[in-house]
Amino acid sequence: MEKTELRIACLEDEEEQTWYLKTVLEAYRKERGISCPLSCFGSAEEFLFEHGLSGQNSPLPYDLLILDIYMGQEEEPAVRRMNGMELAKRIRRADKDIAIVFLSNLREYVFQGYEVNAVRYLMKPVTKETLFPVLDLLRERKKEGPAWLVLPVAGENRRMELSQIIYLEAVGHYVRLHQSSGETLEWKQPFSSVIEELPAEVFVKTHRSFCVNLMHVSRITRKSCFLDEGMELPLSRSAYQEANEAFLHYYRKLDS
Repeated sequence: MEKTELRIACLEDEEEQTWYLKTVLEAYRKERGISCPLSCFGSAEEFLFEHGLSGQNSPLPYDLLILDIYMGQEEEPAVRRMNGMELAKRIRRADKDIAIVFLSNLREYVFQGYEVNAVRYLMKPVTKETLFPVLDLLRERKKEGPAWLVLPVAGENRRMELSQIIYLEAVGHYVRLHQSSGETLEWKQPFSSVIEELPAEVFVKTHRSFCVNLMHVSRITRKSCFLDEGMELPLSRSAYQEANEAFLHYYRKLDS
């Protein structure tokens, strides 16, 4: 059975609409066998308090954001809150790839969704007929292969493009991650627990202290793993067979 998981965040200040969404997601789980864990936020301010979005590269740990485009506008001007469109623009500065769906009772805002590259504009309440196609689309995108992963770095969750990760190494009680940009990241976590979070079809251990991204491996010998840039990493005797088989399988799959 497929184990794809779609992580969703919803920003909605009407409890009834949130209930509709939860009902549709539960129906999707039963019919498609796909888990859709949902994080709910009652306001843009609550979302920002949780996730920050302070920088230009602060990707979020979700596959889909469902935003009430008119959220917060019923308040008096003195206490006016950020609406869904304003939040979406701020999110796009930090995360250019996350899928966004807008919800509204009014069709007059539909064209605003193009400003932030929204995948859909849905009328309330959410139904199977309107939301299922969106979830199926995201699911198909994930089937194409993992493009990124989320890792706990320096006390925060960071989404990272898989292609940018060259290899990881254990340094004492810390994990050091080497990126194609030349930048390294380091945080305290058992190496084994980090390996468990990596997609096994892309990452393979070559040594008790090294785990490489097969996207960057050019060749494997009995004692070494060579990367695209000519870098050589040790390959232990116990890891050779598994690493070599993973390498062959990965590139044969690409050629098929």
